[in-house]
Amino acid sequence: MTPDTAFALEIAVVAVLAALIVAIVVVASSGACDDREAAAAVHDVESALGADTLLTYDQAKAAFLMKSTTKASSSAPPPSCCAICLSEYGSGGGDERVRVVPACGHFFHAECGIDWWLRTRGTCPYCRAELRPLPRPPMPGCSPMPPRAGGAPQVGRQTVVGEF
Repeated sequence: MTPDTAFALEIAVVAVLAALIVAIVVVASSGACDDREAAAAVHDVESALGADTLLTYDQAKAAFLMKSTTKASSSAPPPSCCAICLSEYGSGGGDERVRVVPACGHFFHAECGIDWWLRTRGTCPYCRAELRPLPRPPMPGCSPMPPRAGGAPQVGRQTVVGEF
């Protein structure tokens, strides 16, 4: 084999190996993004952006007051200004449109970009409450967490023996 042929063969082998590595990386990364989690997040945002969360300021204020009086904690007054634009509510009259975050009840001017925030962040800009207040179920294929070291009891869990 001549040196030129050996050199050409080496270049061909390196090119084939590089193409094989690129193909493996592309195939491995195609399953890395799980569309189910993204679809759930999009569904949460779209349900938070539904027509039932777009209210007048007076309606949102009444709902906030009713929600805060039903809680056992101290009742806080409704916010007087939008946390995004810092303009006071009600300056445009009682028909001013606000978007209510369903998880926490905070509301913001509909024109202030709250829809963009909820689509990109998925949390309330005021208190960071997630749009879906319930914890997400574990992903299939994920192993459960190991038991605590030292046999420490888990708080909030009761074990019932013999009942299913």
